[in-house]
Amino acid sequence: MQGISLRPHQVEAVDSIIEGLALPLDGTVPASGRRGQVHMSTGSGKTITAAVAALRMVPRGVVGVLVPTLDLLTQTVEAWRAVGHSAPAVAVCSLGADPLLEALNVRCTTNPTQLALWAGAQDGPLLVFATYASLSPQGLDDDQGDEETGAAPGALERALRGSYGQTMRPFDLLVVDEAHRTSGDLGKAWAAVHDQGRVPAVRRLYMTATPRLWEASPGSAGADETGGHLVASMDDETLYGPVLFEFGLMESVERGVLARFEIDVLEIRDPQSPGPDASVEERRGRRLAALQEALLKHADTTGVRSFMTFHSRTLDAMSFARALPETAAELHATDPVTYPGRVGAEWLSGEHPAAHRRMVLGRFADGIDADGWVTDLGVLSSCRVLGEGVDIRGKRGVGAVVFADTRSSPVDIVQVIGRGLRQNPGEGKVSRIVVPVFLEPGEDPSDMMASPSYRPLVAVLQGLRAHDERVIERMTLGTTTARGKATSVVALDPVREEGDDGNGQEHDADEDQEQQTDTAPAGTEDSTEDDAAGIGAGHESGTEDDAAEEEHPGSGVPLLRFSLPRDPGTIALFLRTRILHPDSEIWLTGYNALRHWVAEHRSAEVPLDEVVELGEERITYALGAWVSEQRRAFRLGTLKAWRADLLNELGMVWSVADAGFWKNLTAARAYHAVHGSLAAPKDAVVEGVAVGQWLANLRKAGGLGKDEVRAAERRAALEAIDPEWHPGWSMEWQRHYATARALLAEEGGLTEVLPGVLVHGCDVGTWVLRQRDSATWEALLPEQRERLEALGLTPLPAVPAKKTTAGGAGAFERGVLALEQYRARTGTVTVPRAHIETVTIDGQEHGVKLGVFLTNSKTRRAKLAADKLAVLAALGLDWAA
Repeated sequence: MQGISLRPHQVEAVDSIIEGLALPLDGTVPASGRRGQVHMSTGSGKTITAAVAALRMVPRGVVGVLVPTLDLLTQTVEAWRAVGHSAPAVAVCSLGADPLLEALNVRCTTNPTQLALWAGAQDGPLLVFATYASLSPQGLDDDQGDEETGAAPGALERALRGSYGQTMRPFDLLVVDEAHRTSGDLGKAWAAVHDQGRVPAVRRLYMTATPRLWEASPGSAGADETGGHLVASMDDETLYGPVLFEFGLMESVERGVLARFEIDVLEIRDPQSPGPDASVEERRGRRLAALQEALLKHADTTGVRSFMTFHSRTLDAMSFARALPETAAELHATDPVTYPGRVGAEWLSGEHPAAHRRMVLGRFADGIDADGWVTDLGVLSSCRVLGEGVDIRGKRGVGAVVFADTRSSPVDIVQVIGRGLRQNPGEGKVSRIVVPVFLEPGEDPSDMMASPSYRPLVAVLQGLRAHDERVIERMTLGTTTARGKATSVVALDPVREEGDDGNGQEHDADEDQEQQTDTAPAGTEDSTEDDAAGIGAGHESGTEDDAAEEEHPGSGVPLLRFSLPRDPGTIALFLRTRILHPDSEIWLTGYNALRHWVAEHRSAEVPLDEVVELGEERITYALGAWVSEQRRAFRLGTLKAWRADLLNELGMVWSVADAGFWKNLTAARAYHAVHGSLAAPKDAVVEGVAVGQWLANLRKAGGLGKDEVRAAERRAALEAIDPEWHPGWSMEWQRHYATARALLAEEGGLTEVLPGVLVHGCDVGTWVLRQRDSATWEALLPEQRERLEALGLTPLPAVPAKKTTAGGAGAFERGVLALEQYRARTGTVTVPRAHIETVTIDGQEHGVKLGVFLTNSKTRRAKLAADKLAVLAALGLDWAA
C-alpha cells in the first residue's frame, strides 16, 4: 500500500471481511454468491477498509464499486489509488473528461457497449467505479423509461448482459457503498444490485454506517400477487448477508477516530419579528437574517472559524451566502471586538459542475475566500448537494455544522452531522452541531418540553439516537447558569442523490421513486456517508501513533449546551419526554401545566372545573378536565407506562376517593416519627387527623378496601412506615413494646426499668415487670417472646404455687379455660353476654357463663392481680394489657 496504514479498527474490519467472504476450499461459488455487511460509523474509513480488503481478496480480479454520487465517486477513486490499486479503471458516470479522473488514469463512459469493450477486452485486474444511476436506464441511447418493476436494465447491467457482441466480465467482488440506499422497494432500479441474475458477482460487500430496516406495506407499487409489498430490508441475510463487522458512532468517538462533539442550541429572539400577517417568505427572510447575526456572535463565543449551513431550499442557501458578508461588515463596524472582520461565504448546489464543487470545497477547507484572502470566518451554504461520503479536509476543515432549517429525516440529519465529525489521527478536534431555535414572542424557554419551537432540536437528537442509541443515554447536559458560563451536570437516569444532467451533475434516475418508498420508521432507518479516511499527504489513516485511537474515559461524552439560562431538571425532562420516550406536544402541554400547578399549590389535586392560563398570551387551558382524562385512561389501562411514571413523579392522585388515604397516611407518618410505632390509641389525633381511629378502621376485615390491588398498595405503604402496623396481638401490647424498645435502646442495654417510668403516657417499668412474670411470659405468643428477648428481657423465676385438685379449679381458671376454648373455636374474644361455654375438667363438664365472666373481669380489672391481667391480655383482651 502506498503510505496508507490501517488503524486498529480497520485492521479488525478487513480481517472480518476476508474471513466472512471467503469461498469454500473447493472454490465452489454459492448460487447467489457470498454476501456480507459492514456497519461502520460515518467518517471511520469504510472506503479505505473496503479497498484494502479488495486488494487482499482479489488482487487480480474484477472489482466493482457502487456509490450514490459523483463527488463520492471521484473521492473513492482517489482513495483506492492511494491504497495501491493500480489496475486499469473505468468509471460508469457522466463526468466525461474530468481532469481529476484523467489524472488518476480512469476512463469514463455511460455507454454499455463501450463499457463492455473496455471491461472485457483483457484479462487481469480491473476496477469499475459506478454511481447507482448506472443501474437505471435514463441517459442511455434507447432512453427506456424506468418501469416500476425495475426490469429495464441500466448501463452496467446491459454491459454485463452483452452489447453488440461485447460482454463485460462478471465481478469477483462488488462493493456496494452507502448500501442503505439500496434498501426499500425491491421494484426500484437500484435494487437490481441484489439480483445475481442481473448483476452477477462472486462476492458482495455492503458498506453502511447504519442499516435501514423495513416492513412490507400492502397495496403499494411493487406488490406481489398476494398483495404483499416486496421490500429489501438490511436485516434480510438472503439479500445482504450477515453483519461481518460493526463499529458504532459512540465507539468511534471514544476511540478518537471521530471528533468529540457538542450540540449548541442557539435560542434566537428576533427583535424585529414579523407580525402574524406576514407572508411565509417574509418570515423566512427575517429568520435567515436573525440567524446570520446569531452565528457571527456564536463564532466569537466559541472560537469556531468555519461553519457549514444546511438549508431545505437551494434559494435559501444562495441568499444566506450572498447576504452574509454584508451583514458581517455592518456588525463589525458597530462592534469590531465581537464580530469578525473578513467573512467569506460561498454556496453550492447540484447544478454546479463537479470541478467547481471541488474548488469551492477546497477553498472553504483551507479558510480562503473566492479572492484568495484568508478569512476570519468561512461559511459554506448548501442544500442536499453535500451528501454521503464528501470528505472536507484542509488547513481549517469544518468547525461546525448548522441546521438552518428543520430536518425530519434521520437520513439527512446524520449526513449533515457527518460533515463535521471527521478528524485526522490524534487531532483532538471538538466539533459543534449548531441547532437554531427561533422562540416565539414572549415564549418562556423553561416550557421547552411542550414547545413547538424546539422541534429542530428534537429532530437532531432523534436522528443521532437512530444512528447510535447510546448517544442520548450517555449525553451530558450543559446549561448556562450565567451568560457566557456553562456548567455541566449529571448524565441522564438517546435522501436524495444529486444527479447529472450533462452539465456536471448526475441525475438520480430513481430519485422520485426513492422518496416515495423511503418511509421506514425514524428509529430504525439511517443514512451515512463514508470517505477515504486518510487520503494523500497529511491525511494518511493511521500514520500517527495508534494510541490516539485508544479509549479515553469521559472524553467521548457528548455535551448539550443551551444559549439561554436553563434549569438542568428542565433539560433532563425535555430529553426524557421528547427524545427517549417521544410524546405528543398536546399531551405535554397538559403535563407542563400540571407541573406549574404542583409547583404553585404543592399538590397534584386539581378540581375538575379548574382552568389555568398558559404563556404570555394567557391562553385558557382546562387543566382539571385534562387531569380527569388521565385518570380515566389509567383506569382503562390505556395510559402509556412512561406517562404514568411522569405523573406519579408529580404526586398524581389517581383516585379522588383514594386521596383521603394518602392524606391520612401523612399524619400517620408524623405519628410514627414521634412514637416509633403505628400502634396509636383510638383517640390519637395528629395534624387534625384522627389517626388512631383511622388505623383501627384499616385493621378491620376489609378495612383496606375491596379492590385487591389498591388494598395491596395501601398495605405496602403502611408497612413501609411500620412493618408491624397490624400485628397478631393487641395494640396496647404493641404500643408498650415499641415504647420500651425505644427507651431501652436509649439506655444502652439497660434492662431494669423501675415501675412508674412514663414515656408517651405508658408506664414502661410496670409493663416490663408484668411481661417478665413467668405466668404472663408463658401466655405470650412465640413472636412476642422473641421481641422481648431481643431487648434483653427474660422471664423471672416462677413462684411455686399451691397445688389444687382438678375439681378444685377456681372460677377464674374455669373462665380462662373457657375463653381459650372459645377463641380457638371462633377466632375471636368478643363474646355475647349471655353465652355459656361448656368446658371439661377431669372428665366433668362445667357450664361457664363466659360473657358474664368477661364483663365482671373487665369491671373489676383494677382489683385483679397482675398475673391474672397478664393472662387475659395474652388472650387478646386489650383492656387487660
